[in-house]
Amino acid sequence: MLYTEALEYLYSLTNYERAPTDNYVATLKLDRVRDLLARLGNPHERYRTIHVAGTKGKGSTCAFIASCLRQLGLRVGLYTSPHLNNFRERIRVNDQLIEPEAVAALAQQIREAASDLPDITTFEATTAMGFLHFSNQDVDWAVVEVGLGGRLDATNVITPQVSVITSISYDHQHLLGDTLTSIATEKAGIIKPGVPVVSQSQTNEAMAVIERVARERGSPLTVVGRHWRWSASPPSLTKQSFEIKQVSLIRSKERPFVNDLEGWYEIALLGKHQIENAVTAVAAIDVIRNDLIATGAREFGARAIRDGLRQTRWPGRFQILRVDPPVVVDGAHNVDSANKLAFTLAEVFPGRRWTFLFGTLKDKDAAGMIKALNPRARRWIFSQPSDMPRALPADQLLSIAAQLKIAHATLATNLGQALESIIYNSEEPVCILGSIAFVGEALAHWARLSPTETISVLDA
Repeated sequence: MLYTEALEYLYSLTNYERAPTDNYVATLKLDRVRDLLARLGNPHERYRTIHVAGTKGKGSTCAFIASCLRQLGLRVGLYTSPHLNNFRERIRVNDQLIEPEAVAALAQQIREAASDLPDITTFEATTAMGFLHFSNQDVDWAVVEVGLGGRLDATNVITPQVSVITSISYDHQHLLGDTLTSIATEKAGIIKPGVPVVSQSQTNEAMAVIERVARERGSPLTVVGRHWRWSASPPSLTKQSFEIKQVSLIRSKERPFVNDLEGWYEIALLGKHQIENAVTAVAAIDVIRNDLIATGAREFGARAIRDGLRQTRWPGRFQILRVDPPVVVDGAHNVDSANKLAFTLAEVFPGRRWTFLFGTLKDKDAAGMIKALNPRARRWIFSQPSDMPRALPADQLLSIAAQLKIAHATLATNLGQALESIIYNSEEPVCILGSIAFVGEALAHWARLSPTETISVLDA
């Protein structure tokens, strides 16, 4: 099997990323994933894992944790989704994308093992591939991002050393429920009996669910904002610095930092929400420090964690492609992330009004995102990700803008041409957002049109 044939096989399976259905949750069967993994020798049981769920910030938090573990001298697998440009981004070992030959070989194994398993999905097959690749590569740890929800997600077959829950907000309501209680219940489904859980600050409604599930399952709960707190300096265009402390420890002038992971850190990812993601990574690492040491972590302490956070890169998340005039891409795709994007734009580029190049998917709250960002808009350009059945047609976005009485809005049926116009004919600040697929396509066009102004997505 060739790499291209492997992708054809994977995408020929039931693929809810591209075409979700209303009965999506009803079709999910963890027993099916367990059966597939058993046929492959249960590769997910051969290394230790960290499991990360949430509505927003999962990928960034996974990237922070994986980078820190690499700095501790560990061999680390990283499984995330979706990808920006290249399927290989989903499965990495020590930040190296899985090789095309490995994708082909693993896909062949999956196809043979799943030959008589009914209704295997693309994500289930890809998850099994990731777990098998990590086993083949003898990783010490794997950092695993939930695909959707948590309770019935294919990744939820693992028993991790720590479960992590990032920010919970409204998204995928038609699948996960239309209240924060129901959404948080799905996310909290990754909490395993006796396994520590680290959660970001949540709304009272979502936090009540996490606290209840953790209590019922005997899982010690650490909450960022309650047990770990942070304060930040004003950000620059390239980094932001912050100090973190663990709460409820006895301090003195002689010992201002009691936990050795306290102190000042800096990250290249911008936005206050990224600081919270980084602090969440530190809190999770603190919880499992004995496990990390037992698996060979060297020189455990703040220096390695500081280096890991500083070196973390996660393209497509408030990524500045050009400073003057600014061009920013961000994978914001729900109202909460649009609000965070608006705040970060004002913080990093104060006083600017933006041209928003926006494309999103049918199951997203496009109107809510437009309303969240419109106070900072100069004008809107609506487009859509290509080759994506879930894409919301650009003319429908224009209709939504008309209903919201937004006058300065146009269509761009060709994203590449729209970007070319921005690069060569415009001096206005531009922000490109709406979905990971849209941002990934925009980054690919930008790298082709302006190769000297940006870093390759795969090398970032």
